[in-house]
Amino acid sequence: MNKRIITGLTMLAGCLGMGMAMPSCPGQQAMQQQVDTLQTKNAEQTKAIQQLTTNVNTMKEEMTQVKTLVGQMGNTVLAQKAALEQLEQAVKDLAAKAAARPAPAKAAAKPAKGKPSAKSLPTKKKGH
Repeated sequence: MNKRIITGLTMLAGCLGMGMAMPSCPGQQAMQQQVDTLQTKNAEQTKAIQQLTTNVNTMKEEMTQVKTLVGQMGNTVLAQKAALEQLEQAVKDLAAKAAARPAPAKAAAKPAKGKPSAKSLPTKKKGH
């Protein structure tokens, strides 16, 4: 029985030794090339994902700034609207006051009888 165990161990050690000593099995090199290619592609995609993540974060920050500016613009527009409404009301009030004011007397507007009014005086043209 001892001989059988020693023979089995020797065979096992021989198989392992040959497996390690042989350069490679026929498909191992092709598989290693595929693994290397996939690792390279994985590294490239990882870099691309990092770049995209950076771009997304930058765009997110810019979008936050845009939202802030749009909010400020909205507040400014509302303030301008309120100011225009106040101006419009002030113009209406002035128009109402002007309409309510009595018209000046016609006698005071007419010039005295021997004096010509400024409108009736002939105008002289320059250069003639």
